[in-house]
Amino acid sequence: MQLNIPLAIVLQTIGSFCFAGSAYLQHHAVGVSSEGNTGKATLGFGQLWETVRRPGWLLGLLAMGVSLAMQVLALQLAPVSVVQPVGLLAFPWSIVLQAWAAKRRPSKSVLRAVGVTVGATLAFTIITAVSSTADAGLDQNRVFVGAFVIYLCAMGLGYLGATGPRNWRSLFWASGGAFFYGLEASLVRSLWEFARKYDWLHSPSFWSMLIALVIGSSVAGWMVQQGYATGPAEIVVAAMTITSPIVAVLFGMAVLGETANLTGVGAFFMIVLGLVAIGGVIRLTLLHPSFDAPVHDEPDDDDPHPAEFNAS
Repeated sequence: MQLNIPLAIVLQTIGSFCFAGSAYLQHHAVGVSSEGNTGKATLGFGQLWETVRRPGWLLGLLAMGVSLAMQVLALQLAPVSVVQPVGLLAFPWSIVLQAWAAKRRPSKSVLRAVGVTVGATLAFTIITAVSSTADAGLDQNRVFVGAFVIYLCAMGLGYLGATGPRNWRSLFWASGGAFFYGLEASLVRSLWEFARKYDWLHSPSFWSMLIALVIGSSVAGWMVQQGYATGPAEIVVAAMTITSPIVAVLFGMAVLGETANLTGVGAFFMIVLGLVAIGGVIRLTLLHPSFDAPVHDEPDDDDPHPAEFNAS
């Protein structure tokens, strides 16, 4: 398949909506099984088994499958550093779905945090698209080293999700899953490039990357369910749609060489925009009313309950 960046963006946009729908459905199913999990404890295997048998969770799994299919198709048409940031659109989709379910409008503070995060990531995407190359190199050793580093980071975030501060566990769990999902997108692109250039059927490297992809995807799914169990769906979606693109873009730059045309000025703005996007996610975490800590925020004249939106 030839490069077709506009079509890839359309496919990833459809996938982002399916991802947000999946998050809404699965978060509700996990919340029922864990009875709200007010203690922010890790979801046990018994609760997880009960959850995965619920029709809503299975419907969410179907939506996730459609999202993954759209992503795989998009990655065949454009570099991972262009495709992945578009997945950020799942963030505002999630806010809209939660507000629709609660029959109330998000506060201005929440909308500002969403706007800043979306704007920063879209600008980030534009820079990567302009700097991307049509034919990136594929160094197998760098792919394995990059995957190993991401595995270590994801495991560290998972440890913080299990033992860290109660109010931050959902963010840690989701971010750990996002590291794996960012690696997943990068490995899909790597496998595609490998199959296009080499004899993949008889290559141990190809099958090793495929095994790493399957293991990482499975662990990511488990970590995301823990995120749903310990916090709101919006935080999980926000963390994943911000962290995953950044991980994928960095992998594409450092390992796959997708942004060979990137200038020093472009790299500077990418760093700044990435930090702004991450700050927006942290701000959303602090604003969410499901946490016990009081939130001191400016009043919203149009909303009798400032700085909050649906917590379920």
